[in-house]
Amino acid sequence: MSNSHHLTRREMPQLLRAGALLLLCFLATAAPEAGAATRAEVRSAALTLDTTEDVYDLSAKVDLSLPDDARKGIEAGLTLRLAYQIELYRVRRYMPDAAVAELEQVNELSYHALSQRYLVRNLNTGEQQDFGSLQAALEALGDLRGLPVIDADLVEKGPEYQARLRAIIDLSTTPDALKWLLFWSDDWSATSDWYSWPLRP
Repeated sequence: MSNSHHLTRREMPQLLRAGALLLLCFLATAAPEAGAATRAEVRSAALTLDTTEDVYDLSAKVDLSLPDDARKGIEAGLTLRLAYQIELYRVRRYMPDAAVAELEQVNELSYHALSQRYLVRNLNTGEQQDFGSLQAALEALGDLRGLPVIDADLVEKGPEYQARLRAIIDLSTTPDALKWLLFWSDDWSATSDWYSWPLRP
């Protein structure tokens, strides 16, 4: 005679309700604090002519902030990718503006558990820096200085140009073993508004 217990029709709805309640409790405790969000905001930007190299260089200040859960995710092994998109257009009065240059500068930020250092790697140049704290790494990423954008020969004297910059933070590019962290969290990605300014050679 079998001792196995078969669920009755009355027990099934009760079991489903109990499971749904447990899931809701888990999601409530796993949810990040209200108001916490990844943020990227361009505070200032300028293109200046480097006369020694005859190139226009970009300098910019960008505020980058992460919620506590995203910071813990980086310490657990997630990689933050930060892309700067830079565009330069020639302003035309009676026609659409003409694109002159488009550039994307991409960096990756990760945590090295053995050395307990935060590593910032520039994917365009391969250069790497390390920092003792996540905040120091974020501040360094938000401080752009002397980034070559376009040769001066390609920017004619006389016409007016419009430059713009935005920052994109992405934590979705992660190892498969850690994707569950993003599944149960809010979206930790963010894109700043375009920051525009005129350029007159």
